[in-house]
Amino acid sequence: MKTFYYNGTIITMKESALYAEAVCVEDGRIREVGNADQVMKLKTDTDQVIDLQGNTMLPGFVDAHSHFVGAANAMTQCDLSSCSNFAQIVEAMKDFAKKRNLSKDAWIMGCNYDQNFLDERRHPDRSVLDEISRTNPVVIIHASSHMGVANSMGLMLQQIDERTADCPGGRYGREGESRIPDGYMEEKAFLEFQSKLPMPSTEELLDLICEAQRMYAGYGITTVQDGMVGKPLFQLLKYASETGRLKLDVAGYADITTAAELPEEEPAYANRYCGRFKLGGYKIFLDGSPQGKTAWMTAPYEGDAGYCGYPVYTDGELEKYIGLALDKKQQLLAHCNGDAAAEQYIARFEKVLNERKEKDLHRAVMVHAQLVRKDQLRRMAEIGMIPSFFVAHTYYWGDIHLKNFGLQRGSQISPVKDAVDYGMKYTFHQDTPVIPPDMMRTVWSAVNRRSKTGKIIGENQKISVLDALKAITIHGAYQYSEETEKGSIESNKLADFVVLDRNPLKVPEEELADIRVVMTIKENQIIYENGEMDHE
Repeated sequence: MKTFYYNGTIITMKESALYAEAVCVEDGRIREVGNADQVMKLKTDTDQVIDLQGNTMLPGFVDAHSHFVGAANAMTQCDLSSCSNFAQIVEAMKDFAKKRNLSKDAWIMGCNYDQNFLDERRHPDRSVLDEISRTNPVVIIHASSHMGVANSMGLMLQQIDERTADCPGGRYGREGESRIPDGYMEEKAFLEFQSKLPMPSTEELLDLICEAQRMYAGYGITTVQDGMVGKPLFQLLKYASETGRLKLDVAGYADITTAAELPEEEPAYANRYCGRFKLGGYKIFLDGSPQGKTAWMTAPYEGDAGYCGYPVYTDGELEKYIGLALDKKQQLLAHCNGDAAAEQYIARFEKVLNERKEKDLHRAVMVHAQLVRKDQLRRMAEIGMIPSFFVAHTYYWGDIHLKNFGLQRGSQISPVKDAVDYGMKYTFHQDTPVIPPDMMRTVWSAVNRRSKTGKIIGENQKISVLDALKAITIHGAYQYSEETEKGSIESNKLADFVVLDRNPLKVPEEELADIRVVMTIKENQIIYENGEMDHE
């Protein structure tokens, strides 16, 4: 049986024929695209017809970077994003524990606090979290996911005290001039803490995965990423794939420092989907968060004389990991926010490539690229490195970046227009669970570059709506080496679609974030529907 989509605006994302009137789908793939008379000639009495009712259909959106299972797990945590001060955090966490009927020794976990938006303008400490409970261990996770705070019981359970030393690439907050931990942890110190936290059961996580997929699909996403997969997480995603839980395509990236063997150990998942899950390559972190002031910069943060953040790895260590990825012919994704981290990634890649006969970097990606400079983007373009921009930072933390970096540097975060001018393949992402995977909010951000207080964050870096849509469709498919399967509405590609209530190419640009998803379709299966459409 074939399915026909008609009576709406169809944006193919194919520049030679940007619009179409109808689409015919068969066996989960696009059979025909074109004018309605031409396409509808293929219809028989047994075929299905879906009336788009004047809505707009595009290729399914491609999430270029997030933490899929982390987003699922975050659904079990108290969302602190609306808290304005310490007292509200304490109250919200107490209410959360009570509503979930947590025992007196269960962990109470919160997420999405941001000291930049609290009245106190600082991170809470363990004494604040002790007000939530002195018997329960408590931890709250920063909105960037790069730092967090634990209460006294949480620190005690993980044996963190004045004898605990800072680790390379991370640190513990201390009380005054003493060595006593104040509960704050950042980067590798916090990652180590998180790795020891209890996880929900497998069945609970599988239920949460299903819930997370509905969330992503609600924003029009048909391909999603888990951007840091260790061996235990791989086994969970493998089980989800084997048991038919995955409705979206999930591309996982193995932690190159701990799970580099996964592609050889699990060949069925190496660079190809098996049960809608694949290993796309490797991931590495090179620095931290710009709003958390742990991103690695070449010049100091404003008001912090001499402080530039810090790296995670030495140049030699990074060269080793780059060489490992190239030896295994795997794509490498590197988290880089500051321009010093960007420089390290680009320069080490240049050095390793210069020492090799083979110059293919297997579509290596710089994830976030918040403060990458124009001269660095030019060098990325020369070697074929892809920038994946977290461009919604212009809205969520644009004002903080102006404060942390000054007008000149802060206004040039996520320099997408420079990437457009260099003819680069660039993508967009939301780093969920850092922010919701709202693709149209991200498109709005790239086009308008307006902060929460209404400031324009780099007029010269605004791009067109069409160029923004490329980042979440055709360029996203290219990043995953899936451009022959996804990213545009063309014959023989997968029938992955999103239906929007308005045409983003025609609405006023300030209204882009208000566009809503009506339907999300994965290989001709409706996986999200908001409202009713005619299915004949």
